[in-house]
Amino acid sequence: MASNEPIDKPIDKLTGDMKGLVIGASGTIPGYQHGQIKRLVERCGARFATMNMSECTHLVTTENYLKRKSKKINQAQELHDCKIVDMDWLLKKITKHLPESVQKEIMKEKDKDIKAKGKKRERESSLVDDEGSPLKKTKDEEQIKVKFLIELVDEKYPDLNTTLSVWQDDAGLIWDATLVRAGVKKQVEILRLQLLVHRESQKFHTWDLQCQFGSSKSSKSVGDVGTLESAKDTFEEKFKMFSGLAWEDRHGTPTSKGWIFLELHHREVPIFSSEVSSLPASVENVLKIIFATGNLKKYLNVLNSHGRSVSLKKKVDKKKLLVGIAVLGKLMELTNHELAPGKHSQVKERLCKIYGSLIFINRTLSDASDTVRQELESLELLLKLRDASEILERNSQSASLAMSQISHEILGVFRLERPGEAERFAQWEKANLANIGDRRLLWHGSASSNFAGILTQGLRNDGIASLDGKAFIPGVFFADISTKSAGYCRLKGEALMLLCEVELGTSSSLSHHVLGRTIHKKWCDAGYIHPDFKGSMVPDLHAGTMTVNGTPNLYHSEYVAKSPAQIRQRYLFHVKLV
Repeated sequence: MASNEPIDKPIDKLTGDMKGLVIGASGTIPGYQHGQIKRLVERCGARFATMNMSECTHLVTTENYLKRKSKKINQAQELHDCKIVDMDWLLKKITKHLPESVQKEIMKEKDKDIKAKGKKRERESSLVDDEGSPLKKTKDEEQIKVKFLIELVDEKYPDLNTTLSVWQDDAGLIWDATLVRAGVKKQVEILRLQLLVHRESQKFHTWDLQCQFGSSKSSKSVGDVGTLESAKDTFEEKFKMFSGLAWEDRHGTPTSKGWIFLELHHREVPIFSSEVSSLPASVENVLKIIFATGNLKKYLNVLNSHGRSVSLKKKVDKKKLLVGIAVLGKLMELTNHELAPGKHSQVKERLCKIYGSLIFINRTLSDASDTVRQELESLELLLKLRDASEILERNSQSASLAMSQISHEILGVFRLERPGEAERFAQWEKANLANIGDRRLLWHGSASSNFAGILTQGLRNDGIASLDGKAFIPGVFFADISTKSAGYCRLKGEALMLLCEVELGTSSSLSHHVLGRTIHKKWCDAGYIHPDFKGSMVPDLHAGTMTVNGTPNLYHSEYVAKSPAQIRQRYLFHVKLV
């Protein structure tokens, strides 16, 4: 390791312990473009891995992007000698070799390069995907992003409207901060600070909301409307006032009395909703089906043991789940020495105390990584089924899709929207633009015990699907009639099935399709089910089916999608098999 002595040697000799390192980057790194990271590491004597990950020793990413399991991240995790780190780790390495003034010069050089290319090029160069090509924002992606940023504005803002959204900078950083601290009498206090933009007038202002669990009282403060720079200054001043940290150092160690910054999953906002409701019986029934193999008792014990105040048999407080998950996520980060090097015992102790006040009764949480992971998995699964699913009427158009095809009794239907799946789908379509054009709503059946992973992690292509009983290929299996997918549920009585939106594409490199002997006479646009499905095809149930000279030993058609990115989970059906 390099010494901690002041750096006064020539830059070209400051290679030290970075010589021999091969460093890559994955995803959007707030405040840095991949090209800037490349310049910095190469100046320190290391190599930068753009595409070839085989020799990569360190992959720089963020905690949120790590959960997305991109191509680069999957490759890095398969390499025995590759470590996944964050930008703070890299900056500490670089600072040992490059004075701050030199770092700034490198950044300025890149900025000049970008400005010479114009604003359009600047936007494109700030986002590079894992295939190394610029991510030009398509219309679909832009609409998804705008809708997302509008929804981020907290519901308690005094004047909500569709022209107001949370601001996201060119580096992809969303200026929306949630902080937490332990209050008096074991109460947990929450602070939300947002930088908002009026998109029509391009005026900016901040606002913050402070409240306490168990109390209806809250305090609000709306800043003056003005320029972006003035709003940013106000935001940064307030963030530092509460946390003791600069905004760019928000992931650092807060002061002993400062508020702790939490990385909330933005798809789960608003966190200040006063909604406290009974867990629907249909959700509890789905949990029982998922854990019918014997794990239900263990799962219920995880939720209910040690006096937890969130359980299946009591009221479920949505904001408790959201903040609890964020606290556990922060604890997981602090127990990962690669993502959070250094000692954080005091912060971990405070977080355990906060979690104990939030979820437990007369007990605190151990910061042992296994305990934290078990807690996190339990709360995330409950939240997925309770809040990320919208229970639909059983006589709705979507329910009729199943009832018209098979003799199932529908016990529950949930509309799903997994965080990040829409964005990933849009990006995949853009990358494969020349080979798309066959999007369908298709069925996926699996053993019910698999749905804990499917709902939390998504469908994966690491399974082997059989086509026509002979050929076996890696991918995710689908059918265009639910009877066939029901056969894969491996459980008599009750079962779970997914109805997914799948872009099959027009090339065999994207999917495989084997024609069965029984096919649908006609397909129609699925926009009649929901406007979001416009452009996807679904069987015309009124037209019925017909027999053709398909694969002799295959009664119904089969489909295999090769990439999880071409799949969006849309509905979860809880059915009774007859």
